[in-house]
Amino acid sequence: MKQEALLRSYFIAAAITLLVQPQKAVAIDFKEEIRPILSDKCFKCHSGPRAKGKLRMDSDDNFAKRIGGDDPVIVPGDAVGSMLAVKAGLPRSNGDAMPPPPARERGSEPMTTAELNLVKKWIAEGAKLEASEEAPAEAAMAATVHTWVNTEGKKLEAEFVGTEGANVTLKMAGDKVINYPYAKLNAESQALAKKLAAE
Repeated sequence: MKQEALLRSYFIAAAITLLVQPQKAVAIDFKEEIRPILSDKCFKCHSGPRAKGKLRMDSDDNFAKRIGGDDPVIVPGDAVGSMLAVKAGLPRSNGDAMPPPPARERGSEPMTTAELNLVKKWIAEGAKLEASEEAPAEAAMAATVHTWVNTEGKKLEAEFVGTEGANVTLKMAGDKVINYPYAKLNAESQALAKKLAAE
């Protein structure tokens, strides 16, 4: 009961916040948001002079050479066409999934859905290694705010971040992130979450 009251207050607070604060699209910061994911999930195999696949992620200079160019692992603006996002998003049963089965046996963990969604969003914004104050116009469009409706008919304006277990991760105004129970969303919002998670 306490959790329901808390979630209800999130919806009300978010609605009030949206009325008084203008929305501003802020670009994802590589050093603050993406590098920690890569460090935790990719550096075991992709660092140092013997990096697997000649993909060295621990050096911005080396990593930048594989963003765009002739042999890209990342195609700026195209998460679907970027090998990093594709391989990190493959089912664990697929031999091409990253990390590969031998690395998983040694304790390497795959990206969570929320982490992968953030990496995809960073790629969609242009995969910049340097921080910029605002996201480009295309990125602002990619960071779409949706209206989410719960089973009680209450509405929340928030950006879709990803799904994690039985929860949908939503980002509200002011960058507040909440994990909302999928089962508490109405059928239309559940369908929207499924559609966005599949993109």
